[in-house]
This record gives sequence, C-alpha cells and structure tokens, in this order.
Amino acid sequence: MLGVGRSTLRRWAHLFERVIGPLPRDERGGRLWTAEALALLAEAKRRASGERTSIEEALRALKESARDLELPKPPGDLGREVLGALERLAERLESVEAELRALKEENAGLKRALKALEAPRRRPWWKFWG
Repeated sequence: MLGVGRSTLRRWAHLFERVIGPLPRDERGGRLWTAEALALLAEAKRRASGERTSIEEALRALKESARDLELPKPPGDLGREVLGALERLAERLESVEAELRALKEENAGLKRALKALEAPRRRPWWKFWG
C-alpha cells in the first residue's frame, strides 16, 4: 500500500510510535496497521518527498496540524487484563520457585544419604594383583 519494503516499514513504524503513539498489537505482539495509521503514514511519505524532509519531521508536522488525532485502541480494557495476567504469573512464579527450592533441598539430602550407603573402598581395584 505504501510502496516500501519490510525493513523500511519497520523503521517507519518505530518512528510512528515514537512521534504519534503506539499502534495496536495482536496477541503475538505484531503491529495492527489501522486504515487511519496507514493513511497518516502515506500522507507523511507524500509530504516528506514533496518538502524534502524526513518521515519523522513530516509525522511531527502532521501531529501538530491535527491535535485531535486519536488512534483506535484495542477492544476492551486491555491494560487491566494484561496487568492482571502479569500479577497472576508473578504469583505462580513465586510458588514454582518455592517448589524448586524444596526439591533442591530434598535432592541434596538424598545425595548425602546415598553417599552414606556406599561402602568405602580400601584400595583401588587395580591393586588386586599387587
């Protein structure tokens, strides 16, 4: 749609998010390009080539001329959902770490018990003939 390669689009996406604001993301973290965001980027590209400026400068000029620009937000209250999920993950991580510590202690005790059961060697086996 914009007539640029993937790497250029990725670079422009970073500029877009720095100047305008974050783009919505899918569940895997990929950017979701809205029609408004693409139109804004196409206008920035047109202005940058016409005025011989950078895409970043064109985006800043567009932002200044359109203060009421509002990109659509992901559906639902995603921030609270993500925060809740992170809190649940942190709690689960703490419990798993506690279980791991207990298992390490049990493993060390079992190693000590196994070592105590081993019969002590008096001399190496190869000295049988000596």
